[in-house]
Amino acid sequence: MKRALLITFLLATPLFAQTSDEISFQRTFLLRNISGTSFNPGPAPYHPHIITRGTWTTFWGGALFATHTSETGPVKQRNEVFSTNWITAGAQHALGSRGLILFRGSVSLEPYTIKERGYPQMLQWVSPENGGPLLDSMRAHDALGEAAVDLAYRTTTSSFVHLYAAPVGDPALGAVPYAQRSSSEEFAEAPFSYDVQETTHDSGRVITAAFGSRIVTVEGSAFHDAVSHGRHTTIDNGSIDSRSARLVITPMSNLLLQVSRGELGDAKRRISSLSATWGAQPGAMSAIWTERETPDGEKLKSGSIEGTRRVERSTFSARVEAVDRPIGFLGNANIKRTAHFNLGYIFDFMTGSYRTGAGVNIDYHTQTHDLGHRYGHKPQTVYLFLRVRTESSAR
Repeated sequence: MKRALLITFLLATPLFAQTSDEISFQRTFLLRNISGTSFNPGPAPYHPHIITRGTWTTFWGGALFATHTSETGPVKQRNEVFSTNWITAGAQHALGSRGLILFRGSVSLEPYTIKERGYPQMLQWVSPENGGPLLDSMRAHDALGEAAVDLAYRTTTSSFVHLYAAPVGDPALGAVPYAQRSSSEEFAEAPFSYDVQETTHDSGRVITAAFGSRIVTVEGSAFHDAVSHGRHTTIDNGSIDSRSARLVITPMSNLLLQVSRGELGDAKRRISSLSATWGAQPGAMSAIWTERETPDGEKLKSGSIEGTRRVERSTFSARVEAVDRPIGFLGNANIKRTAHFNLGYIFDFMTGSYRTGAGVNIDYHTQTHDLGHRYGHKPQTVYLFLRVRTESSAR
């Protein structure tokens, strides 16, 4: 991995001379970098409200889902009301003609809007090392998701270097978190690949150094593989014990290719990620593959394809996932992998600076014929919700 990143860095050198489409620091660090140093491709990768006053630019953005869920299939069905939500805000200040400093934070009220046992999600699994154990439930996000500072310096008209530091933040590992990813931001629920794919996004003591050009970005991180339990309001302030490296290629503005690898904790459990995301004004699509080593030495994989499509006031979403399960999952040796299908629709009855709409997500599961005694013949979950999110505006 180190040799590949070095070769890529050297090959990227000729890109320094490119002068077309000069890097805009405002776009790079306010619109593009949405979590840690990760970003969505395309012309509308983020939806913040931005206010510029002299050399300072402040911003904030977020989303809130108020959801009622109902299950069919299991003997004991859960019908509950909960809210998934997040908000991020920050300020950026120019340092001369080439530099900038960015302060950014992200919080969630989910520890207070979701029960400690999580919200209903049949066949979801969150392992103890990732905030569980939870079965048939999804945990709340941590109350504090990011508190970070980013220093950047433009080396040429089409390249920059920067240093990201965060007591709580997102290391250079994997794709954008699902709640902010342009291809999945309109789902009221987490992906079923959460335990394999998503759990490093709120790590501790993160330090990331990066070089970026118009096409290639190379990053390396050192961090603490943090985890919270219970209400998820505490901060795991352990020592740095993990590392990662990520290569991002954007051959065109609408397409992002990502490959990353990390080692987590003192045991150096390996995690690898590959993804491709395409984004445009009407919508986005992503394909994501992840392999993660468990404390027991198992190598669990997940693969997903997801997308959103906006047509005037309507938004259509879909996600297909295949997720490896740990040995003895649900006490059944035959359950080594489960597949999940999710369809969603939102109609926005209010637009403008805030998009407000009503929607539905429907889950369908396969590979459950050996679990009929627990989930019934065809287990399904329906999520009805109201959604409010910020829409891009600047002044």
